[in-house]
Amino acid sequence: MITLSQASHDTKDILKWGGLFIAGLVIVVVFIQLFLIVKEAIFPTPPPKPTVAFGKLEAQVFPSNITNQKLSYKINTLTGSLPSYFDQVKIFKMKTYAPDLLGLKNAQAKVIGLGFTSSPIKISDSTYQWTTTDDSGLSKSIKMDIITYDFVLTSNFASTSLPGSLPDKNTAIKSASKFLSDISYPVNDIDNDKTQVNYFSLANGQLIPSSSVSNAQTVEVDLFQKDINKISIIYEGPKTSNLNVLIGNDGKILQSLGIHQTATEEFATYPVKTTKQAFDELQDGNGYVASYQGSGNVSITDVSVAYYIATKTQKYLMPVFVFQGNDNFYAYVPAVTDEWIDK
Repeated sequence: MITLSQASHDTKDILKWGGLFIAGLVIVVVFIQLFLIVKEAIFPTPPPKPTVAFGKLEAQVFPSNITNQKLSYKINTLTGSLPSYFDQVKIFKMKTYAPDLLGLKNAQAKVIGLGFTSSPIKISDSTYQWTTTDDSGLSKSIKMDIITYDFVLTSNFASTSLPGSLPDKNTAIKSASKFLSDISYPVNDIDNDKTQVNYFSLANGQLIPSSSVSNAQTVEVDLFQKDINKISIIYEGPKTSNLNVLIGNDGKILQSLGIHQTATEEFATYPVKTTKQAFDELQDGNGYVASYQGSGNVSITDVSVAYYIATKTQKYLMPVFVFQGNDNFYAYVPAVTDEWIDK
């Protein structure tokens, strides 16, 4: 018969050996974890190969270079060298739209809210135009795609004198938001923190950046889409967007561009060039110079990666290397390796 003292002794042995077993198990687990960390640091697991599931991609479409100068380049980053980035990136399919029998009727309803009550003029199978003249004598025209509802609004503001004064920054943003709301334009993926407001004056009928707000005659509000996969979105102009509204005195809407292409969640991964390869292409004249106000010698101060959205419809959301430099220099170089671009 087991006595109380024997039971107590046996319990102590169980606890002792059980504790030693658990402690040993913890040591083994910690050792394995440390081993895996050291192994990963010395012999990192290679990333999975790019899926390239969409096959060859259409080449990105860029406007003409902002300058015809032959440019020379030198690296002048903080480190004195080009940065390194990932070797593959997600390419997203863009949202597509199907023709709708009610497309013209829906477009008509949108523009009526802006005062365009005239009969539509057919420009193409998917594009129609409306015109109007408001009480101040400002003649306006709006062209709208009845499939995507993208639009371009223009007016004769350059030759029309409008009474009143320009709105301040906050009022201009509110006016732009109201205009887009009146036209029922989708802005659910806009990052409000990125909204930019720029003032312009008129010279020979052309808009030029104003040296001061007091000398300005118009104010432009540019809206930018949210980052995707922690990568920002850039447009044909590095400081402008495909969704902008130009505002005049007393909040008059003078012109506007509304091109809204969005990415779906469907993606594939593709290999990307090194920054050195991209820089070599730029030097060879194969980049798109989006902005420059200098005399030919460019000092590259920063390189980043951004997704590029053109004004023309594109099937995929694809990245570019963005080179920045002195004299307001910006240039884009396609980031996906050439072997996966259908040229």
